[in-house]
Amino acid sequence: MHRAILNATGFAAALFVLATAAPAAAGYGALAFDESTRKYGLSSNEETQGKADDVASKICGSDKCKIIFRTSSKECGAVAIAETGTGWGGGKRTNRAAAELGAMQSCQKHTKGQCKIRSVECNR
Repeated sequence: MHRAILNATGFAAALFVLATAAPAAAGYGALAFDESTRKYGLSSNEETQGKADDVASKICGSDKCKIIFRTSSKECGAVAIAETGTGWGGGKRTNRAAAELGAMQSCQKHTKGQCKIRSVECNR
């Protein structure tokens, strides 16, 4: 009887810890971009999509920043900007290298100059 009470108490304690633990896989992100100023903000690993959008917009720092894309769990986002001119591009993929490649390809479609990766973020 004593052992059964200890097992039940241990089980209840384990359930309490699991129920109150913080979420392990917060994984939302976003890219905000202002085409007129070429300012950008890239967020990752936020607990909600709304928070990810807010963080990206705040980092971007302009009233004209618009959310270009959103990333989810285990997804990466990247932004590339042309060194001269107005070209830029964004990419989101399941890994860092693919996101960078997508951003570079998108940027190169909009400029004759060289593009450069400016930021990459990956969610857990």
